[in-house]
Amino acid sequence: MKYIFNLIIILALASVAGIIYFYSQIKIDISKIVDYNPKLTTHIYDKNGDLVAYIFDEENRQYAKFSEIPPRIIEALIAIEDTAFFEHGGINYEAIFRAAIKDIQAMALVEGASTLTQQLVKNMLLTREKKFTRKLKELIISYEVEHTLTKEQIIERYLNQVYFGHGYYGIKTAALGYFKKNLDELSLKEISILVGLPKAPSSYDPTRHLDLSLSRANNVLLRMHNIGWITTKEYQAAIKETPKIYDQTLTQNKAPYLVDETIKQLAPLYPDIRYGGYKITLNADLKVQEIAQNALKFGYNEILKRNKDANTTVLNGAMIVTNPTNGDILALVGGVDYAKSNFNRATQSSRQPGSSFKPFIYQIALNQGLSPQSKIADISRIYEGVNKNNKEDQDWKPKNFSGNFKGLITLNDALK
Repeated sequence: MKYIFNLIIILALASVAGIIYFYSQIKIDISKIVDYNPKLTTHIYDKNGDLVAYIFDEENRQYAKFSEIPPRIIEALIAIEDTAFFEHGGINYEAIFRAAIKDIQAMALVEGASTLTQQLVKNMLLTREKKFTRKLKELIISYEVEHTLTKEQIIERYLNQVYFGHGYYGIKTAALGYFKKNLDELSLKEISILVGLPKAPSSYDPTRHLDLSLSRANNVLLRMHNIGWITTKEYQAAIKETPKIYDQTLTQNKAPYLVDETIKQLAPLYPDIRYGGYKITLNADLKVQEIAQNALKFGYNEILKRNKDANTTVLNGAMIVTNPTNGDILALVGGVDYAKSNFNRATQSSRQPGSSFKPFIYQIALNQGLSPQSKIADISRIYEGVNKNNKEDQDWKPKNFSGNFKGLITLNDALK
């Protein structure tokens, strides 16, 4: 035992000497943590404030300021990860020595001693390689961070930066994703599930391993109870609870063709549209959008019923619904099934406008003073092409559907 104690003392002195030397040799840049500017999810809403979609680049993250984070979440996090967080300066020397003793006794690395600050530094600035030099960097940078930021700022960055599994970054995103709740709506058990996730987000993902997730949450609850941060009554009630878990898509995209067109139009103006955390409100109405999508599918299915030989790889459609009083686009559907084809037939395909263009032509006539009873000539005409060698630019001789011409007719009859 004396030998072990002497060895620990030697290791401690060597560690201190190593840290002092290492500190003098490295340049520390903690601006990424101090000037924290993470990728944030952009929200797209319809005219009524209903969510149309989340848009993000790699990291689905909704930011929560420290003032939004309930004290119970902070207590649960500190209880399970770093009980002495508000007492140490970024490095918990007592925990390091305690871990060193257990590691030496086991002759293996069986216990860590990383503080929340060290975990944040490792997550944002360093690799996960298990090297002594990396650990020294982690300790030194953690010390610098603690002397630059407040404890509250460190917790805010930690809870917004870390990965919570299932594609969720930050605790606010995880709460909305797993439970469809805001942070202030979470139960004690739900909080325990969330703060237990960063240790092993894939293993404790409640959508895949609910049993492991609940077990980890119960450990959090036990720790909080043992140190007196929750009562026996609160502990027992939380242990019995099994929250409802939602396994949903990350984007929540209810109108993919509409969203694609929105991004296409905004990207030149806002290059960071996918990670800038914008709030975008459209003129579209999700209720109208749903009606339009169903109407297009109904028409598609009716054609298939009437024509069993219809080519489903070619047959498709599109629809745009506008407000006739101001031109607002209320719905945009670019195809029958976005999963099969994301080509937007409403905005990307070229086609002859046909009779749908007539109202624009007749409006010009009305603007010039003609009335529905004004007479115009219904006669044969030839529009000469410019390039006779180009098939698409030869003479054009339009015809009436009836095949004949009636001479002078009213504007009203012409439109019919």
